[in-house]
Amino acid sequence: MRAGLAITVALCAVSIYAQRLPSVSGRWVWKEPARKNKPQVQFTLIIFRKGDAVSGVYSLDEFIDGRWQGEDGNQTPFRGRLKGDTFQIEFDPVATVPGYQENVTYSAPSDGRKPSAAVLTLNGQTLLWRFASGPRIEGVPAQFALHREGRK
Repeated sequence: MRAGLAITVALCAVSIYAQRLPSVSGRWVWKEPARKNKPQVQFTLIIFRKGDAVSGVYSLDEFIDGRWQGEDGNQTPFRGRLKGDTFQIEFDPVATVPGYQENVTYSAPSDGRKPSAAVLTLNGQTLLWRFASGPRIEGVPAQFALHREGRK
């Protein structure tokens, strides 16, 4: 009987812990302000969370007057760890792959280069991006706020 109670208590504790982890999974977007007949950069971050591990891809797209200027798009994989409402990701901004590829995973640079890193903090329905180290992503500011796409 005591073993059954201990298992129930342990399952409840795990359930409560899982509910307290922030919901960072999903598609997050930052857009440069639109200007008529001028390029507008859109940064999209797709995050998958499994426990305290996060992974996913980011992509950069260019729009002019609301029209996408790319062909197949590119994506860059990343990985990181979640600690509370903050997580740091590691990525290689030159390791892009075509956007049509599925199940893209991050691999650290093997040629001696250091990976880049960013710190992301969940603040309500906003995800704050702060560049931390390594080569920066061209066309993207060091700090900006992403918003979850598809939620009102």
